[in-house]
Amino acid sequence: MQNAQAAALGSRNAVSARLAEFAADMRWQDLPTAVQREAVRSFLNWTGCAVGGARSASAEAALRGLTAMSGTGTTPLLGRAERLQPADAALFNCLASAADTFDDTHLSTITHPTGPVAAAVLALADTRRISGRTLLLALAIGIEIECRISAVITAPGSGASQGWYITGVSGGIGAAAAAARLLGASRTELVAALGLAAAQASGVRATHGSMSVAFVPGIAARNGVAAAHFAAAGFACSEAVIEGRNGLLPVLAPQAEPEAILHGLGGRYEMLGNAYKPYPCGIVIHPSIDACLALAGRCPAPEAIAAVELAVHADALALCWRKLPVTPPEAQVSLYHWAAAALLRGAAGLEEGDASAIADPRIRALQERMQAQVDPALASGQARVEIRLKDGTILRHAITEATGSLERPMSDVQLAGKFRALARLRLGEVQVETLLQACLQLPDSADAGVIGRLGALA
Repeated sequence: MQNAQAAALGSRNAVSARLAEFAADMRWQDLPTAVQREAVRSFLNWTGCAVGGARSASAEAALRGLTAMSGTGTTPLLGRAERLQPADAALFNCLASAADTFDDTHLSTITHPTGPVAAAVLALADTRRISGRTLLLALAIGIEIECRISAVITAPGSGASQGWYITGVSGGIGAAAAAARLLGASRTELVAALGLAAAQASGVRATHGSMSVAFVPGIAARNGVAAAHFAAAGFACSEAVIEGRNGLLPVLAPQAEPEAILHGLGGRYEMLGNAYKPYPCGIVIHPSIDACLALAGRCPAPEAIAAVELAVHADALALCWRKLPVTPPEAQVSLYHWAAAALLRGAAGLEEGDASAIADPRIRALQERMQAQVDPALASGQARVEIRLKDGTILRHAITEATGSLERPMSDVQLAGKFRALARLRLGEVQVETLLQACLQLPDSADAGVIGRLGALA
């Protein structure tokens, strides 16, 4: 019996070593074509979000704080003229990419996986010459590890609280794996990098509705860069910080099965479960937005609306319950605000989440007449909206597959359109198109650092 228990413990404690082996041995040509394609798409989407988000109040405040704390550096910032130290640049670029809540989402775990990893590898691409394929491979490795850890933590029965902001918990580990790979770390050093990042895992959902919603993934990006550099410098760490006794998983999710992280590793890719947002708000709101947009053309003046009933998946209310948001960060996670704005304006873009939309008395009044209830029969990408007019007319619409879901993913053309719309908030037309093409051609580029240079202001 003792031998069996020891064998089981040894298997559980081999998770970090196997992840390090995966990160060290994987080659670009080993990735399925679909994963290679999604690596490009996820990096393109992230770059556009980071450039556009660089104008946000969150990014402005973060830049002031980083400069006051660490001074300036030489690493470019997307959408900005300033330069920072590499680790601080990773924090800023990731934070900017999350500032508008427009970043991607791994649907089964609600992780925003690309931000921490992409920001980390782009920061390193400025300090050493690496090819586009090398960067994209590291990106795919980091995202895969990040999402697999998220999946085990969020699995039913894991014992983890829903209050954990999962991107902050797993994002730094994925970023560390990707950064350590770019630094040429050995397997021993990779294990140390994973452990050092796991030791810094953090983030709670109480940050939602504030600037801190972008701070958590930004910290994960910087922690990953730091962990990789420490490990590459010979800084040792316990070998099973993720899965071992008193490690991240046993402490955070005591009923989780750490070895499940390895199931199908190298054959089944979690990156293929990643989705790109068509609307700048919590992804659990998107089905309701789709339904409201479908009804907007049939909806009369707001004064004629007596009530609006929303039937949603449980996650929509658990994560986006705020009924009367006061600030743009609060509105980003308000089911009621986006439903009302989409109905009245027939749109759901950045303008529908800004201060003027929040203060719009028509949108505010409609939120007051709106109720939402969980329907256990609805899947996460589904919703129903019913509008009752004062004359007794009932308008209804149901969504079974939300825009941007795995069943209805954003096309390459739509992603390029989203990129252009966001990048134009900071860059001129020629620079936008040059940066777009550089992202699309990254697999054939000899210098991945060109993305940071092309995306920065002069």
